[in-house]
Amino acid sequence: MVEKSYEWWQKTVVYQVYPLSFKDSTGNGIGDLAGIIEKLDYLKELGVETIWFSPFFESPQQDHGYDVTNYRKIDQVYGSMSDFDKLVKEIHDRNMKIVLDLVLNHTSNKHPWFLESASSKDNPKRDWYIWRDGKKPGGKKPPNNWKSLIGGSAWRYYKNTDQWVYFHFLPFQPDLNYRNSEVKEEMFDIMRFWLDKGVDGFRLDILYMIYEDKMLRNNPFTWNLTLPDNKPASFFQYHKYDVNRPETFEFTIELRKLMEEYEPERLLVGEIFGPIEYLRKYYGPNNNGLHMVFLFEFTSIPFNAKKYRKIISRIEKALAVPYTPTYVFGNHDRDRYISRLKDDPYKAKILTTMQLTLRGVPYIYYGEEIGMSDVKFSLKTSEDPLGRRFSKFPFPQAGKLLRFSLTRDRCRTPMQWNKEPNAGFSSNPNAKTWLKVSDNYKEINVAKEERDPSSLLNCYKRLLKVRRENIALQEGIFEFIELGKLNKKCLAYKRIHDTQEIFIYLNFSNKEILLKTPVQKPKLVFSTLSNRKALNPNAYDGNIKLLPLEGIIFR
Repeated sequence: MVEKSYEWWQKTVVYQVYPLSFKDSTGNGIGDLAGIIEKLDYLKELGVETIWFSPFFESPQQDHGYDVTNYRKIDQVYGSMSDFDKLVKEIHDRNMKIVLDLVLNHTSNKHPWFLESASSKDNPKRDWYIWRDGKKPGGKKPPNNWKSLIGGSAWRYYKNTDQWVYFHFLPFQPDLNYRNSEVKEEMFDIMRFWLDKGVDGFRLDILYMIYEDKMLRNNPFTWNLTLPDNKPASFFQYHKYDVNRPETFEFTIELRKLMEEYEPERLLVGEIFGPIEYLRKYYGPNNNGLHMVFLFEFTSIPFNAKKYRKIISRIEKALAVPYTPTYVFGNHDRDRYISRLKDDPYKAKILTTMQLTLRGVPYIYYGEEIGMSDVKFSLKTSEDPLGRRFSKFPFPQAGKLLRFSLTRDRCRTPMQWNKEPNAGFSSNPNAKTWLKVSDNYKEINVAKEERDPSSLLNCYKRLLKVRRENIALQEGIFEFIELGKLNKKCLAYKRIHDTQEIFIYLNFSNKEILLKTPVQKPKLVFSTLSNRKALNPNAYDGNIKLLPLEGIIFR
């Protein structure tokens, strides 16, 4: 029996572009598609293979594209459909893939569908959204106790029909009703529209919210105020009946069948929250659901070898071959990971080495490769609607308690290309950028780091080159290396392929450590220290010496 070869999506490296902040080609201070095209060679040289774009569909931009009014049209803020067609061609000409961010769960309340739906109870599109009578007339009490993801009732009252409409995120983003077959078919047709234009896959926004309990039963109480990555609970409510419904698992199988209509098969990756063991259900009972889901627990683990070992063990157990894990440190909703490391580039290099050598697909958020950090913003003047909403919170510790940024502006600032005005983001140096540029752009930028062999950017480039050139890092199985007491200081593992074995040792401590070499003559493939050229076990009685916060790859 011939073993099935790996598909492209099983071993790719994904880079997320937030279009508003990547590159402005027009001089208006807002990123656009033409600007992205200008920088495709940079991404190719970096070594990433797939680009995921946050939404650029037509939208009133209340939630910066995650509130759609036309799924088949490019918003004029970003350009035109001809710009998009050129983007697809330019990406494919570089042998790269394009993945679009698709919001299946909800639309903008300004979408023509919703305007029709809200107009009267007997409108043909009334049932395209989830409308219900309240428990009391006149908008005095909603249909049940469900809370939105960010707190407060998940229902909004419309006086003209004396009914409430359901939304899981923000009030201007009403949820679509997937129990209506017309809705499902329309969204499938929208997916085919983009696939026919050459798109290689979709990132599916908050997919776990697609279906709700048919009887709208009240959610139970929990003591969780926070929004943990491993549990669907927040604001003292366990989301039992409004997320992760059995119908959603079945829906993923339908989505997979749609992807299989195309050759080569296109990618589906879902944004889903919950424990890793539970997220496994979204892959389907026979690996016939989503190709992968985001595993967010990496975004909140402290810099600790034993803690990473524990979570990786859980991932490997829950998502063993042939399932494909993901490794994510940040995105457009999360604090930038280097800020969690207090801007320490040595620690960042350790985590990057780990991310790019584990079994699975790494996702890199734009700017991570140069160490872009969070920027402080006022909640009251936040561009992010979450920031304005949480500006009314009576306690300043809200962000730490809730474990997410109260304004996501802080991780969405313009890409820092060089030390010129506006960090080279805009073609107009005098443009007022949609978000302010970080004050550290003269020190942290692509141009400067490209010239520095020891920079974080060049660390990424070297690592991605090593990954491309070593089959074990793309297709090899994963196995921990036991270090005894040193497990608390060093994370060690190997990737094993029929033709190759690769060893990875990561020193999480601030001290030198000596480790017994698993091979007699280890050949150094990579070190986070750019000036390290070889390993010399003979100088240390057959041991390998790791410097503080050094990571190495050898065979």
